[in-house]
Amino acid sequence: MLTLPPVAARRRDRLRGDNIVVRSSRLAIYLSLICSLFLVLTACRVPGAVRPTVKIGLVAPFEGRYRHLGYDLLPAVRLAVQEANDAGGVEGVGVELIAYDDGADPDAAIVQARKLVIDPDVMVVIGHFQEGTTGAALPVYTEAGMPVVTLEPVAGGAGVVSLGPAPEDLAGRLLDGLESGVLLDGGGALGRALRREAEERGIALAPVVTPGEPGWLEIVLESAPEVVLCDADPVTAGEAVAALRAAGWEGGFLGGPSLGMEDFVSVAGAAAEGARFVAPSRSLDQLAYEAARLVLDGLAADITAEGTPTRAGMASALAARAEGRSCPLAWYEVGE
Repeated sequence: MLTLPPVAARRRDRLRGDNIVVRSSRLAIYLSLICSLFLVLTACRVPGAVRPTVKIGLVAPFEGRYRHLGYDLLPAVRLAVQEANDAGGVEGVGVELIAYDDGADPDAAIVQARKLVIDPDVMVVIGHFQEGTTGAALPVYTEAGMPVVTLEPVAGGAGVVSLGPAPEDLAGRLLDGLESGVLLDGGGALGRALRREAEERGIALAPVVTPGEPGWLEIVLESAPEVVLCDADPVTAGEAVAALRAAGWEGGFLGGPSLGMEDFVSVAGAAAEGARFVAPSRSLDQLAYEAARLVLDGLAADITAEGTPTRAGMASALAARAEGRSCPLAWYEVGE
């Protein structure tokens, strides 16, 4: 066995130590390069990478008496979202639709609204498709700066876009050609608009009674009106016309879109025959699809302008694009 002299041995050990340092340094460099490459790759969009996503909220009654509303409009909204995603998203951003049930109950509507506003990925809400539930939830959305697109004739405000008919327009059409009538007032926007418009036109709209209150039927029958105008939900309106017909009243029964809902006919039965109402000329599912398309157009505009969508940006984009999107009105008769 060859034995090195002390000097050579020390040189050998030093070289071995130097080699260890060199190898360790190279390993550090390689690891640094790999990490840098990984960061570059993860920062870039590559085919198959998960694209950014925003959420659209939808609130409607999916349970209870008015559940058919939710299931009529949900496929239309879902179709609009699917079309956008199939086309590569909105400006490259994917859209997720999340739907909540409020059961047509104002208290439940508030609960669902609170769920939506605390999710930072939700940029806008479509709903609630009933005047009472939409009105109950609006303060929650307004406080959180959440834009809302609705089909109900609700009082607007910052971030609230209504594609439904204006109460004043409905009232004007209903009062055309009338000289007098009785108002069954359910406390909604249409009833308020009817009273204002009747006063301006000099039409005697009296008495004004609330259906369901004690003595309402006797008050209406004593006035023997040729026409009764009704601003009430479909069930209440159906009960009212059934009671009037059962008491022998044969006048004209007029109202807004609530008389066009199946709940009005199912509750009123044969008494609904001949009732006339003013409503949008397009169906609910068509209007829901248009509402979803408006939201998607607003999202595209917000992303183009700001790069990243925000609730405030969506509110501005929607307000700029909602002008002129209200649907024309038409007269309908139950039983036609």
